[in-house]
Formats: sequence, structure tokens, C-alpha cells
Amino acid sequence: MKPNPNLDELLSSFMDGELSPRQRTEVQRLAAHDPQVARRLQQLQNCRSLFCALPAAKAPGDLLDQIKSSLERQSLLQETPLIGRRSLGAWQLAFRRFVSAAAALVLMGVLGAVIYQIVSPVPQGGAGSGADTARPVEREPAGAGTPALTVADGGFTGQLELRTARLVQADTFVARAIENSGLSVRTEPGLVESQRVYRIAGSRASVNRFVASLSGVWNNFDGAVLRVDRPDSPEASVVVEAVTPEQAYAIVAQNSTEASVAAATGYAVANHLEKNMPGHEIRPLNQYQPGSLLAAINKPMPKETGPDTSVPTAPSPEPEAKVSLTIVLRNL
Repeated sequence: MKPNPNLDELLSSFMDGELSPRQRTEVQRLAAHDPQVARRLQQLQNCRSLFCALPAAKAPGDLLDQIKSSLERQSLLQETPLIGRRSLGAWQLAFRRFVSAAAALVLMGVLGAVIYQIVSPVPQGGAGSGADTARPVEREPAGAGTPALTVADGGFTGQLELRTARLVQADTFVARAIENSGLSVRTEPGLVESQRVYRIAGSRASVNRFVASLSGVWNNFDGAVLRVDRPDSPEASVVVEAVTPEQAYAIVAQNSTEASVAAATGYAVANHLEKNMPGHEIRPLNQYQPGSLLAAINKPMPKETGPDTSVPTAPSPEPEAKVSLTIVLRNL
């Protein structure tokens, strides 16, 4: 029979009287019905009898020294690889720090490129460099009176989705803010218990006034997502997750649709990096403070001035670009 450590331990405890009465009964029943167990029990009993029959002998005098030497040898053999493991661990730690620093530099480079795209001046449509455009204007005859070439703003279309657990209070505040901003609104029919949909339209200033009015209660929303439609492909919109009121104001406040799309793209990348960075160490890219949103709406924008001509011409009034924003309130 192949030795079984668990069975041998049980049988040894049976012979030493360390089992409970119930366990002893189980072992006796097992030995009575299993010949192999009975044979193994007999073998262990014979070994015990032979061991007990051995005469007592005195231990060798150098046994203690041999045990000490063996222990010292084992401790010395264990200390040598421990030093190697420590040096290997230190090298791995230094390599990880180097890789982390390189990854941080790469992320900072990408972030710097995004910031430069956002804060760089937006080129005017149909205009070249400043030196090339100024020289033909000065040579133009005074009586020509040719108006400057301007590119009309195509407007702004987007959707602001606000998630909240208090739909009724949020709906009341949004409706009051739309009314105070003087925007034209159309309420979309939807599931009364789960969402409210508003479609507002107006100028950039009026929509910015509405967004600024939401900054005071923005923290009460559990999530905010802004989708900005591209003028060339409306189906491929730019999605800005975890958008802040400052970012929404900055996107709508741009002077053209292309600039709004570029700003939304930059904020989408920045929020994605901030979400996935350990510790959220990237500061949000916004140039407006929450307290200055309402004041920034009334600030006059600087106007471009050109060379004075002898024959003044009345500029043709151009319609202000309309902003269409869909407000979706979702109940969590």
C-alpha cells in the first residue's frame, strides 16, 4: 500500500490515544472493513514496537557543534541572494521612475500642443498675412470705397446633457433661466418621469447668458456632457465629457463655428487626460472664472481698424449668427 500522510497521521494519533471516542470508533470501523488500512495500522504498530525496543544511547559530543555549523551555513547561503535581490529591486525601481518621467514628459508635450491650438489666434477667413493685406489696401484709390471681405458665422449647434437626481427642481431652474435670458424655446415631448428636453435658439450673447446663469447650480448636477456639431459633418459631433460651465461658456463664446469646434476638441482631450491621469493632476483648461461669467458677457469685443479712406461707406448690416442648443435633463 502506498503511504498516505493523512492516513498515517490519523493512525498514529489512534495509537497514541489522541483521538476522541467518536474518531476512534471510526478508525476501528475503517480498519475492520478495509484490509489495506488494517495492514497499514499493523505496520505502524510494528514500527512503534521496534522503536520502543531500541536501547537508550547517549548523543555524540559534537552533535551540538554540528547543528550550529549547519545553521550558520544555511544563514550565510540565504544572505547572498538577498543582497542580489535588493540590488535587482533597486534597479527595477529606478527604471520604473525613468519610464514614469518619460511618460509624464510625453503627456505634457501633448497637452502643450493642445493648449497652443486653443490659445493660438484664429485666422480670419479669406485673409492672408498682415503685411500682404495691408500693402494692397494702401495702394487702393480713395474713391473706390470697396467694403472689406467678411466671412459670415455659420452659427453654433450643440446639445447639453445634464444628469440629475432631482429632475423637478432642475427643470424649474432651467425653465426660469431660459425665460430670463430672452431665448426662444421649444419644449420637446418626452418621458415625463425620466427626462426633459428644451430646444433654445438665440444669439451667442444670449446663450452665453443662459450658460452663465447655470454656473451657480452646476455642482448640483451629477454629470454634464456637451456635444458640438461639426459644420461639415453634423453626425460626427465633438463630445466633451464632464464639461464645466466655464468650458461651455468658452466654447459658445468663440467668434466662429470652426473656433467653437476647435475649442470643444481641446477641452475634450484635456478632460480625457485629466480623467485618466493618476491623481487628476492636470488642471482644467479654462480661461474664465465662475464669478466672472456674467461680467464677461457685457465686455465689449475689440474691433479691427483699417486705414481711413476719404469716401466713407456705410457697412452693410449682417445678421447675427444664431445658436441652437438642445438642453436634455435626464433623471438618474
